[in-house]
Amino acid sequence: MTISKYFKDLFKNFFVACGFLMAIVTIFMAIYSTEVIKISLIWQIILAAFAYAFLKLAFVNEDELGKKVQMLFFIINLSLAEVIVMIWLLFFSPGRIMNINLIMVYIFSLIIVKGLVYKMMYINSEKHAKLINEKLIEYKSGEK
Repeated sequence: MTISKYFKDLFKNFFVACGFLMAIVTIFMAIYSTEVIKISLIWQIILAAFAYAFLKLAFVNEDELGKKVQMLFFIINLSLAEVIVMIWLLFFSPGRIMNINLIMVYIFSLIIVKGLVYKMMYINSEKHAKLINEKLIEYKSGEK
């Protein structure tokens, strides 16, 4: 699997989501008789489309990758989608609830917590697999 395939899928999903969101926005703007699309709305559409594209790449992976590569791919794409949502909150939240320092803390804590959780899941899964194999060997040896 080449990197160009991933970029092709990412941008294909991005343009599909942008087109869909733009169609919805124009329909609603026509209903409410608004004639001008504000630039902030276009940026929100772009950020939402990128978040959708990264989430789709994270959760719908049809490629045959190794387990470790697939887990790494999932973690990276999901983290990028969450970072984009946090950037959206930073720039477009009402009343400027978020500031840059708070967003940076959220992003770093998100990445650190995710890394630790996946590491603990990996360690626990190895222990459980070893325990299941021991029980299976014990069962088979008692069966003979």
